[in-house]
Amino acid sequence: MDQGPTKNSLRILGIDPGSLKMGWAVLACQGPLLRRIDSGTIRLSPRTPLPERLAAVLQASERLLGTYPCDVLAIEAAFVRDNPHTALVLGQARGIPIALAAARGLPVFEYPPATVKRTLVGSGRAEKSQMQHMIQTLLALTALPAEDEADALAVAITHAREAGFAMVAQPNRSSATAAVAAATPAVTPANTLYLQAVMAAKSKGRAR
Repeated sequence: MDQGPTKNSLRILGIDPGSLKMGWAVLACQGPLLRRIDSGTIRLSPRTPLPERLAAVLQASERLLGTYPCDVLAIEAAFVRDNPHTALVLGQARGIPIALAAARGLPVFEYPPATVKRTLVGSGRAEKSQMQHMIQTLLALTALPAEDEADALAVAITHAREAGFAMVAQPNRSSATAAVAAATPAVTPANTLYLQAVMAAKSKGRAR
């Protein structure tokens, strides 16, 4: 089992909800530094009845919360244009991790997709591929994350930036500085990479 948050750090569970695919990510923040603990996608068959899929989402969410002790849940807000049935099913799937996190006393933060895109790429209309490449660069990942996994990482990164890169967990500025200085080389210096990745993503967009 993961050892959970350490002193002077913030651990975020990011969720991209869905009844067929649920992206998830665990992100560690220490001062201005970010590190991916783990991430992935939970896939369910469309042939499986909805109640059974929701049960699987429940079991998966319980497993994630039990395996990776976190400080907060960051989840993508629902965005459905025209289909009321799709909106209803998505709402049911979203409610499961939200309720489980709240029952454990974790604060829950919701971010609309456009806000997440603006935070990472600078445009609320960024393409999926731009987001994936941005996240790969920002977190120094060896492989491009899958779409739903990338969405979960993106919402976790969005919360990290909104929270001031975990400074809320720091008792004072001097201890925050010490924590950053003690961070291992595996932790990514997010501020520098963020600016580099934004410029790269914008360049790719202009080249198309």
